[in-house]
Amino acid sequence: MLKFMRKFPGGLLLFPMLLAALFNTFAPSLFPSLGGISEAMFTTKGINYVVGVTCFCSGAGLNLQSLKHVLRKQGVELLVKTIICIAIGILYINLFGLEGVFGISAVAFITALCSTNPALFLSLEQDLGTEDDLLAFGLLGLFCVPAYPMFVFGIAQGGAIDWTPIISTLVPIIAGMIVGNLDPDMAKFLAPGVAVLTPFMGWCFGAGINLFQAVVAGPQGVLLTILFYIVLVPALYLVETKVLKDDGVSSISMSSIAGMSVSVPALIAQTNTSIAPFVESATAQISFGVVLTSIITPILAKKVFNIHADIKHHH
Repeated sequence: MLKFMRKFPGGLLLFPMLLAALFNTFAPSLFPSLGGISEAMFTTKGINYVVGVTCFCSGAGLNLQSLKHVLRKQGVELLVKTIICIAIGILYINLFGLEGVFGISAVAFITALCSTNPALFLSLEQDLGTEDDLLAFGLLGLFCVPAYPMFVFGIAQGGAIDWTPIISTLVPIIAGMIVGNLDPDMAKFLAPGVAVLTPFMGWCFGAGINLFQAVVAGPQGVLLTILFYIVLVPALYLVETKVLKDDGVSSISMSSIAGMSVSVPALIAQTNTSIAPFVESATAQISFGVVLTSIITPILAKKVFNIHADIKHHH
């Protein structure tokens, strides 16, 4: 089974994610009805813990030298992504209002645009990247939490910003860094945890996806996914290849919509009632975007990796 999953870029994440989505679609009450450990492990309830532990293990591998590499590469890419998300978010709301255009509301568009699936990034970098790139998981974890799109949506709409969830994500990364830098043996001990937890993250993300809802949102979901790639990927790819002089795999690997983003419209609606009418459609569209980008991004990343490998070989 492991060999089969590893044949596909991101397979360690994608297969458990699809399996969990099937369970959530056809037997949604199975694990919640069992309660206790089964509910915590096989539903979305365990997602924050799994992501938190992975952030801790990833942080443990970040010594000052590798942190410099992560900030110089993924840090720059994520800064560019944030600037694009805020600028395009403001433009989208000003041009089309909260209801958006072509059935894609502002909350669906901004949530999708802000999304990064750190587990898929990790899975792809295990297959196509470098050791230092793997250590960027903790940093990407910051951009995966609902706080990030809520932060960007708040700026785009001109509302207040809640910093608490962002600090909450930083704490396990910093705790891991302290442990790993104080004791290199602990850093080595915790390092395999990142790979071991990847299938569990995949399951947690998939447990929030209803495949029927995702398919119903078909046309808008496809359009949202196309917009996601058009707005983000060329800019991030050019920054990595032309400015940072790297192969472009990292920028493609971080360009996918995370399962956790499915919960964002409902979370924003709790504090911002003006978007309540758009929650159901936005959730379905984002779900479809999760499924599509989980398939498309690994294919794109593999192509970019092969192109770069061919260029290297010919040189």
